[in-house]
Amino acid sequence: LFCFIPCVSISRVKKLKSTPVYVKPQLTSDSGTCRLNVLVGIRHDPGKIIESIAVKFQLPLSVTSTDLTANHGTVNILANRTCSWSIGKIPKDKAPCMSGTLLLEAGLDRLNVFPTFQVEFRIMGVALSGLQIGKLEVKNVPNQPYKGFRALTQTGEYQVRS
Repeated sequence: LFCFIPCVSISRVKKLKSTPVYVKPQLTSDSGTCRLNVLVGIRHDPGKIIESIAVKFQLPLSVTSTDLTANHGTVNILANRTCSWSIGKIPKDKAPCMSGTLLLEAGLDRLNVFPTFQVEFRIMGVALSGLQIGKLEVKNVPNQPYKGFRALTQTGEYQVRS
């Protein structure tokens, strides 16, 4: 297994394709509660199925309890105060949406710090960077290996600020 991560220069960054997934968080805060609404959808079709989509964010310290639901996938609040929304694949008939309320601690009227959302996804058979392999040679090995190329797009650090 070979893993190639291309070096990135300023001219190369300008040529990279945009991410195929969009995340639109909306937060409104007043009267000691915060209303949260997060939409996830496909910005452009990469030609293959986008799978293992997940959205995560850290709950601010001022949040005492949550009531979050999603129309697709599952929402879990982990012990380390991380909210994890596992979507999987986006259905064709509706855009996945997570909504609900965050209850703030006593004495706070509004949320002071808005969370940063981390997005994860995988696309098998697509290299968003446009990388292609022309020739691959493996030398000095006792067995003749299979030479093939499989592309995989996997998010590293993709964040959406609210």
